[in-house]
Amino acid sequence: MESNKEILTSSSNQTNPKSPNSNNSNDNLKFIDYSRFEKINELRLNLNELGIELFKAIWKDTNSNVLLKKFHSQYLENIKLFYKSCHQSILPIFGYTKNPNSEDVEDYFLIIEYPNGGNLRNYMSENYQKLSWNDKMRFAVDLTSGLQCIHSYDIVHLNLHPFNVFIHNNRLLIGDIGLSKPTPDITIPENKKILPYVEPDSSLPRDKKSDIFSLGFILYELSSGKPPFASARHNLDLSKKLLSGEREKPIAGTPIEYIDLYEQCWDNDPIVRPSAEDVLSRLGRMNLSTIYEDTEIKTFKTNIEKKNVNFNNKRNEIEVISETSTHNRLDSVVLDFGGGVDSGFGSESRERRPIPKEKKGKKCQLLPCLPKCRITFGVFLCWMCIILLIACVFLGFFLTKLIKK
Repeated sequence: MESNKEILTSSSNQTNPKSPNSNNSNDNLKFIDYSRFEKINELRLNLNELGIELFKAIWKDTNSNVLLKKFHSQYLENIKLFYKSCHQSILPIFGYTKNPNSEDVEDYFLIIEYPNGGNLRNYMSENYQKLSWNDKMRFAVDLTSGLQCIHSYDIVHLNLHPFNVFIHNNRLLIGDIGLSKPTPDITIPENKKILPYVEPDSSLPRDKKSDIFSLGFILYELSSGKPPFASARHNLDLSKKLLSGEREKPIAGTPIEYIDLYEQCWDNDPIVRPSAEDVLSRLGRMNLSTIYEDTEIKTFKTNIEKKNVNFNNKRNEIEVISETSTHNRLDSVVLDFGGGVDSGFGSESRERRPIPKEKKGKKCQLLPCLPKCRITFGVFLCWMCIILLIACVFLGFFLTKLIKK
């Protein structure tokens, strides 16, 4: 099994191959003529409300699929800076282009490698049950190392959510960098669909700590496989709940240290939130053997450990669990039908419970064939015989007295 340190090292050293389908070593983002692309079709991913317009196209030069992401010219310099500083941590970018027939002269297209695993939200909904905790940890390290690289150049993403985090070649990479800005002087658009990932306190500055807040919810989604507050309406009420500190509950089976980490990341107090570098370090030291179990799971385990057996030609089903104690007395009859049951959620000793007091007096009625009941009945007969013998002696004595008189 791959250790956390190996996961951390392999992710940190991950580089994109130097090929036409990856970021090249040239730090300059190239302009590529729009005519080099064909079969351009818009992707219907319901992302327009997020301000994301994506198109799938074939790049003639390489005969490969690429993504064309529309962005406004005001973000061009930010994208160039992002590409120059952190191109190994984001979805590979080949360059940018412009549609000469576009009505808006300020619109450009970013040319991005087509992610073969799709975005994180769709990937988790389709593949969550197949993922091991090593897979989830590797994704968490990929995401955090990418964010740490961004922050190391004083760039803030400010648009971090599962719709712009992608899976490519079984690695998690950050995408949709159009809204990424160097600090300070940053603002972001509000959007209900990504509400939980946006820092709820609008009075706080939007900075690196805002990205850590978003990271916390993505780490939770990696552990749960479902969006945060999926059943709630993403409106003003949810914003108020988030602002008051309401959060999703941990999922059973999650390492306790992992829970502590993402709960610190999504804390309302920015001072409590760790840096991306700290998150990456803690992920590398994490112990996956400390598993969180909630009350429902423990109740389930207790219930399946109780056994019903068929006794005496299936006439009576009796459930009896022995109580292990050094102070047990031998004045009760207990049946023990074996050891505990492993429910699959980790080993735990089976709970024992005593037979209720109100049932103790009925044991011989329920189990008349047991030896102890026979012994008790024999003792009872012996005492009756002794009493009758004594009565006969006294009766004979009194009769003798009467006859003599």
